[in-house]
Amino acid sequence: MATPQNPTNPTGAVRSLMTELGRGAFWAVLIRGILAVLFGILLLAAPAAMAVALGIWVGAWLIVDGIFEITHALQARKQNLSWGWELAGGIAYVIGGIVIMIVPLTFAVMGGTVILLMMASGMLIRGVLSVASKSFKGWSKALGVLDIIFAVIMFIVVFSNPGAALLALAWIVAIYTIVFGIFLIIMAFVARSQTKKAFGN
Repeated sequence: MATPQNPTNPTGAVRSLMTELGRGAFWAVLIRGILAVLFGILLLAAPAAMAVALGIWVGAWLIVDGIFEITHALQARKQNLSWGWELAGGIAYVIGGIVIMIVPLTFAVMGGTVILLMMASGMLIRGVLSVASKSFKGWSKALGVLDIIFAVIMFIVVFSNPGAALLALAWIVAIYTIVFGIFLIIMAFVARSQTKKAFGN
């Protein structure tokens, strides 16, 4: 009578699978971290060029998305389905994308200004609510006053010198992106080291 073959060791299969997953996650996180650092450095070195590139990318995306919307609307028309608003939306996307690609820097400046105004408005509202609330006392009310002060300063800077405000915003985003990328790179190596210790090479 032939002796049956031993089945594959499930522990070894799990170890192999986890090792492969660990290697894949390592490269994904590492590449993401490197790209984040490079993006931050480029933003610090050439904020205007990065703003233009961002505007062109957004414009191209709107054009492509608009073309898909128009195509889908025309297909819906052939099938006697609702298509008018979808066609109008697609045309608006294409026109908007073309305009943004023609003046990408203007789009980036306007977008950055809107972001700064939203940040200032949020800080002002939070500060007013913190000061007015009876449940906030001591340091909480002091922080609310600081929110109001910084919000007023941001409003003044945005309206008096928007270029400086946008440049400061670009630096903040660049520094944050670089720090975030470095963190991802460190995390990738730490995760790979822990995977090797747990499951072997």
